Amino acid sequence: MSPKELVITGATGFIGTRLIEHALARGDAVTALVRDPERIAVRKHTRLRIEQWSIGEPLPSVRQADALLHLAAFIPADLSDPHQAAKCFELNTNGALRVAMDAASQDVQQFVHFGSGQVYTPAPEPASETSPAFPVNRASYYLASKLSAEICLLAFGKAKGIPVTVLRPASVYGPGMHGKGMVTAFIRALACGQPVIIRDGGAYRVDLVYVDDVASLALEAVAAESEGVFNAGSGQACTSLEAARIIAEVIGADPSLIRVEGEDRDAAAAGFAALNVARAAEQLAYTPRAFRQGIEAWKVETGLADFQSASGKTNTASRT
Repeated sequence: MSPKELVITGATGFIGTRLIEHALARGDAVTALVRDPERIAVRKHTRLRIEQWSIGEPLPSVRQADALLHLAAFIPADLSDPHQAAKCFELNTNGALRVAMDAASQDVQQFVHFGSGQVYTPAPEPASETSPAFPVNRASYYLASKLSAEICLLAFGKAKGIPVTVLRPASVYGPGMHGKGMVTAFIRALACGQPVIIRDGGAYRVDLVYVDDVASLALEAVAAESEGVFNAGSGQACTSLEAARIIAEVIGADPSLIRVEGEDRDAAAAGFAALNVARAAEQLAYTPRAFRQGIEAWKVETGLADFQSASGKTNTASRT
């Protein structure tokens, strides 16, 4: 596999940081486009170039790169605030299309867009890439802007003859992730011997995918010059109760710390659908880890020390 010339936006984010590490390890050259160069985790590398850039600005010189991987996005602090809708569409839809147009004008060979695996209509069966997408249950303004970006980018790619790949990651976890959300709340509490209260009867479910699996899939899509939409999940949904129990087992925490409140709700409505990853498996040899395997891999790498500082508070969780 010959080395690639890659451009990565959103390079200081959780997935972007890991993606750079994987790309450099494979021998690729990376141009990282970031708002704040001081925040980039990989400080020095002979095959890494860092450029200051924000969504909405013209793309710097990246002429004839093999692929541009677009992760930069605007995520509102309040995902339910309709006042944030305009900014979501301006940056996540119009901004992504402008990046693609700028990339095409510089003869970039492939455009890889990171969408979201949470755009699908909740359903009991795993969602394939052709399943109905109608994100009205949660984070609708943000998710709608990501979905509309996919439509615009795929249309642009078809019109211009440029390969466009869309990855729809599920709920991503692993080393380097931010300290918010269900998984980190469970790790932090259970590692410190603090109780975890799970609401909704523990029925909330989500597909949890390890960050390295997403990064590897993205780079494989570039290597194969694949086009179209690919789900990037683990292939199965995990309930909040199951996730808490797995984390407790892996770190050796007392399972009695896990407490459940409320009643079970309809499984199809509680959370997000699992992602069917058959297309990525068949075309890109994608073999994602189960949640337990991911937590174990994280423990091996960091000891899960990222989130083991005591907060002195009881952790309550029902959402990722």
